Amino acid sequence: MSDKTSINTVRSPDKKEFFLSIRSKMLIYFGSMFILILIIYVLSEIFGIPFTTFKGEYKQHQSEVFRNLNLFADLKKERLLSWMKDRRADTRILSKSNVIKFYVASLQSVIHENIVNGVQERELWNKLRKEKSYQALTQHLIIDKTSHGVYDSIQIADASTGIIIASTQDEDLGIGISENASFSNVLKPGYEEFMNIDEDPLSDILKLFISRTITHVDNEDQTSAVLIMNINPDYFIKPMLHTGGGLGQTGEALLVNQDMKILTKLKYPLADGTTAKPLEYKISSKPATLAALGEEGIIATKDYRGERVLAAFRHIRITSELGWGLVIKRDRAEVFAPLRESIYYRIITGIILALLTLGLIIVIARGLTRPIRRLSRAAREVEDGNLDVRISTNTSDEVGVLATAFDSMIHQVQDWNKELKKQVHARTAELEAKNAELERYTYTVSHDLKSPLITIKGFLGLLEKDAIKGDTERVKRDVSRIHNAAEKMNQLLNDLLELSKVGQIISTKEEVPLNDLANEAVSLVRGQIKALGVKIEISPDLPVVYVDRRRLVEVLQNLINNAAKHMGKQPEPRIEIGTRQDNGEDVYYVRDNGIGIESRYHENVFGLFNKLDHKSEGTGIGLAIVRRIVEVHGGRIWVESEGKEKGSTFCFTVPKKGEIPDHDK
Repeated sequence: MSDKTSINTVRSPDKKEFFLSIRSKMLIYFGSMFILILIIYVLSEIFGIPFTTFKGEYKQHQSEVFRNLNLFADLKKERLLSWMKDRRADTRILSKSNVIKFYVASLQSVIHENIVNGVQERELWNKLRKEKSYQALTQHLIIDKTSHGVYDSIQIADASTGIIIASTQDEDLGIGISENASFSNVLKPGYEEFMNIDEDPLSDILKLFISRTITHVDNEDQTSAVLIMNINPDYFIKPMLHTGGGLGQTGEALLVNQDMKILTKLKYPLADGTTAKPLEYKISSKPATLAALGEEGIIATKDYRGERVLAAFRHIRITSELGWGLVIKRDRAEVFAPLRESIYYRIITGIILALLTLGLIIVIARGLTRPIRRLSRAAREVEDGNLDVRISTNTSDEVGVLATAFDSMIHQVQDWNKELKKQVHARTAELEAKNAELERYTYTVSHDLKSPLITIKGFLGLLEKDAIKGDTERVKRDVSRIHNAAEKMNQLLNDLLELSKVGQIISTKEEVPLNDLANEAVSLVRGQIKALGVKIEISPDLPVVYVDRRRLVEVLQNLINNAAKHMGKQPEPRIEIGTRQDNGEDVYYVRDNGIGIESRYHENVFGLFNKLDHKSEGTGIGLAIVRRIVEVHGGRIWVESEGKEKGSTFCFTVPKKGEIPDHDK
């Protein structure tokens, strides 16, 4: 790719491709960042922060609802257990009453006597109603029912026949109930009390039956009758399970038996729209199932309608054989309705804040990007050849440092341009003779000068982005890279000027030991040598030479530096400085065990801009300066190498004192 193509590629965003301005980028970046932070903040406030103790409003609200459900469930359970305990106590006291036992024994005697006398059944019950013992027993039962106010009816059935012999409802007299569970189960061995909710066969109404045996007045071990007290569940369970306003509009309490059949009417229809009947519908929701099986706890699940609910469930153990499941639940939709409303208002507030923030970002972007945009435009003008452009800034931040460095760099380029023009005018005749070579050099200089300029412009783009992001560390690195590019350009210009002056600098020669010059050159590159781990060996028998001390140190320094940079992956890098005799002539050399140089490149290695390695960071002028210094001294220089990875030996000669140097070489 040509240089022109490379430059156009760098400049293409504002000419051929879609390009966002720095202000637009700041608006997008900072706006997106603010919105993201706002979303994270709102989500954290609502749902909490992972791996921390902060659980957020959602969890806190859910925990509060669970606490309320637990409290309701515990209160309802305690109340039911207390109520059932009182009813069992009522039954026990009444069944143990000697008065009741006396009247029951008296009635049983009358009934037995009439049956023996052949009295018909209807006449028997009519005669029984007239008996004082019946009237007294019935009145006693009515008083007991009225005083408690919860019982639907109280009945006493003969244990041997299962026929009701006394009741608070006169029409029950003479009805057989031997098949009823409330009668038959209490007469089983080991039982003296039985409780259950079942349909009343006399009225087909769901009732709670509490039955207890009545022993003979003269024999506590002999059962004479069964006391049955029944209660309409709607009169005690429904009020006890009433949730009131404490559980909102959707709160519901329901009771199930051990077979998971509902004991009370449900608040809502089933999922299919039908109404569930107590003792017929078997509920399958998880909290009801767990409660019926004896478990207690809280859970978030679906109820019998398929609605998502929060529920607390308890097991109510009435007797060793009888246990119920209690469920207190509330719809999640109602529970979290306030939270959803809060989220809605937060979204509205967030949108307003986002709009205000975007307006503020626009104001900040204008102030922040103005100097950077000026710097970018100036770089494009310089790239187009306008070296008179300058950036004036009074800021001391990174942008100000960059602007100062940019102005300094352009000033140096202008100075070099003027100096180069002077050199061209002074040596017009010589340049005409070497026109072809000059064209190549000019192209190379232009290429090497444009390369740092392209680097500078590229990092200006990065600097814009980093400034947008507010990343000061990356801004500093970008400025440092731009400084490095400018320094590289400066070094190239200085080397070119140095090369142009080499012919005029050999003004003072002296006799000096070559060992001193070698040691001085090594000291100048000691830091680099040490960093690369290169070992340098200087021959102790180097002769005295007659040279410009400073310039020959420069020759040795360049050769050592060049050898160190091209060691490759040599595990034991080594450089040797020594001398040898070649046809009676003293030849001085710098030898290394580095990557070596192929023979086809030996003639070109000292040419201008001919780098040994395309990865090299040098200017490509160092060896040209070395050759020029040696030739101005009247000597010559060459390279010896057996090929790649064989190492290289740079050899040079300088005339002895009294010999006339040939400056034209």
